[in-house]
Amino acid sequence: MAPKTSIQQLYGELWADENPLDVELERSLEPRGTDWLFAAFAQLGPQRGQLVVDVGARDAGHTIRLVRKHGLRANALDPVRHHVELAQRAVSEAGLESDVEILEAGIEAMPIADGAADWIWCRDVLVHVDLARGFAECARILRPGGQMLAYVTCATDSLEPGEAAALFGALAIVPESTQPDALEHHAAAAGLTLVSCTPLGGEWRERMIEEGSWDPGSDLLRLSRLHRREAELIERHGSTPVAAYAAARAWGVYQLLGKLCPTIYVWRLDA
Repeated sequence: MAPKTSIQQLYGELWADENPLDVELERSLEPRGTDWLFAAFAQLGPQRGQLVVDVGARDAGHTIRLVRKHGLRANALDPVRHHVELAQRAVSEAGLESDVEILEAGIEAMPIADGAADWIWCRDVLVHVDLARGFAECARILRPGGQMLAYVTCATDSLEPGEAAALFGALAIVPESTQPDALEHHAAAAGLTLVSCTPLGGEWRERMIEEGSWDPGSDLLRLSRLHRREAELIERHGSTPVAAYAAARAWGVYQLLGKLCPTIYVWRLDA
């Protein structure tokens, strides 16, 4: 139960002088940034010549980085034709056509042979898919001992039902796929062993703010303007684009507020 504050406490004590909590919270907690995901992968020990499958590769930026850093071969998959075209262009410009194969496919049906993959790199994908089918496919393509590193944004108990409905509907998210219990259950059912689970909370967002690469105030300002002009904007642009825009602007703010919790999972396929 939340503490009950009296008027006297609030104005006569808590807000009467400089708040010591301000001093405490002005200090950085030295948050890890998005590059930490690559460091986490490196610690798993990828070896030159092994095959990494990047599911949901988008423009293949992560694929290219992994191939160059570790001397890997790669399959870069994405179900969106626009992303496939971007990936093909990026891989060609990087001169990695012989090392990276681009495939137009999703995680639920991957055109990859059984046991072919040493690694699966999966960022921002699992919330969009049927977990049972996705994990079954991951287990199928991994060799015994192969591992899957996944970044997934989980919902917390602080995310209200109305907020969840608006967020998930607008961003093509499967509600069950944001639940840690469901993620872990379906991975285990597919035969994957949980190696580690690292909740990040708002850590990456803190780093973005501290380094100046993201401004939550800008997102909140746009959200406020959107809400004040919502009817007009829907009439001009349509309800789907407006809802998706609003949800995308709220996404990072919800991480800071503890309504969403980005989490890093590592699973292994045992022999």
